[in-house]
Amino acid sequence: MPRISFARFRLVSVVALTFAASASPAQTTFAVGNCRPTLPNFQTISAALAAAPPGAVVEVCPGTYNEQIVITQPVTLEGVTISDSAQAIIAVPSGGLVPNGDFVPQLWVNNASGSVNISDLTVDASGNGITNSFHVVGIFYENSSGTVNHVTTQNQSGNGNGVGIVALGGSSNLSVTIENSSIHDYDHSGIEVENIQASELTAVIKGNAVTTRMPMSQLGILIDGSTITAQVTSNLIVLPGADGIVGTSFARGSISGNTVVNAGGIGIVDQSDGVAVTSNKIFGSPTGIQLLTSVAAIQSNSITKSTTGVDFQCGADPNVRSNIIMDTGTALNSVPSAIAPRDAYFNVGTIRAGGC
Repeated sequence: MPRISFARFRLVSVVALTFAASASPAQTTFAVGNCRPTLPNFQTISAALAAAPPGAVVEVCPGTYNEQIVITQPVTLEGVTISDSAQAIIAVPSGGLVPNGDFVPQLWVNNASGSVNISDLTVDASGNGITNSFHVVGIFYENSSGTVNHVTTQNQSGNGNGVGIVALGGSSNLSVTIENSSIHDYDHSGIEVENIQASELTAVIKGNAVTTRMPMSQLGILIDGSTITAQVTSNLIVLPGADGIVGTSFARGSISGNTVVNAGGIGIVDQSDGVAVTSNKIFGSPTGIQLLTSVAAIQSNSITKSTTGVDFQCGADPNVRSNIIMDTGTALNSVPSAIAPRDAYFNVGTIRAGGC
């Protein structure tokens, strides 16, 4: 399964931004644009961040801001609603995007020393001009904690390596939440959370819409790393590419209450004994759920209109119970003979196929 391994690379910054505390120590809120006349205001997001002290709030007025942004300290960056508009857009600079190592992050949270919270912004990579193997990333959290809420990332595409949002673990224990956001029209992955470090990374991925029209896309949501605890909950994934949600060896957590529609390959892949897959709805994927675990609970899922409902991969019984499999060619595939089906089947041609 091809995927981008962000943890193998090291970003080399070509944009050095420092946060000079040039404003009064009492000033904690700044504005970008002219919609907040009572606040210190700047015409670019980067300039406002450079003036803001740690922990400040930077409010971004509706408009389009053609810039690449680097954040290296705790801050809240939020779009605001003024009059008839609630759309603050971070777009490609006039000279195009500048790579950092192997990546082209549009909004890079780089080793921030505290929580960085981003909300109510659109990050648009239209016209990025990247045609080689660089990975265009809308929002990149590297060794940083924080929350992404009510954000749109779009059009991270053009060379097959575009990703909406990435959280990459590092040397310290981190916590990242990505919620209530729209990630669409990427051409590789919607959301990726990765960690190969000994430090712990806790991730909450909930209530997002992850969609793309790109047939070459590989993944909707990827969680990859043995020191990750992740809750992947109540997301909608619609894509014609490969797999909807992939859990690769992450240690603890759950994949629950998600809806996966028309994944080109597998709706949900579970490779982790400590990760339960429960109460998900999967429609129109060639394989509903694929298992590389012998322990995890796979329960109360609904799988409809698939070629294969649950693919056991000839593994031991991973506690598959109480699922509803309907309008499917083969309900259970590669099932060891010792496993007894305990699900409900409707309009299924073959309930189980062995070969193990």
